[in-house]
Amino acid sequence: MLNKAQPYFSLGIESAYLAGYSTETALLKVKNNLVTFACDRLTTVLLSLDISAAFDTINHSTLLDRITQDFGICGSAVIWLQSFISDRQQYVAVDAEQSTPVNCSSGVPQGSVLGPLLFAMYISPVGNV
Repeated sequence: MLNKAQPYFSLGIESAYLAGYSTETALLKVKNNLVTFACDRLTTVLLSLDISAAFDTINHSTLLDRITQDFGICGSAVIWLQSFISDRQQYVAVDAEQSTPVNCSSGVPQGSVLGPLLFAMYISPVGNV
């Protein structure tokens, strides 16, 4: 049980990319915490952020700086990661029609295994706030 003077802080991101967890799991955890705190007569504040397009907004140079400075990854691994996130293009396709490809100057590849890990590394300083 929490001490009433002790603040409880949770980002909720700790289960975002774990096998067997989902948005439903995260919501059940939040609901449980709210009910528990209400029963203990604790003041509760809930901050919710919509980061649905966040993967698209990642600055490549900032991500690479964090990878090297905060996580100590260097050498050929950084070169490989840089090639993984840069020089990509995107387009829209509907049936047989396709738009002209444009270069992606930010973001990480969605649907990849590394995408969520790179996103987590990018936002890792949020825990310091």
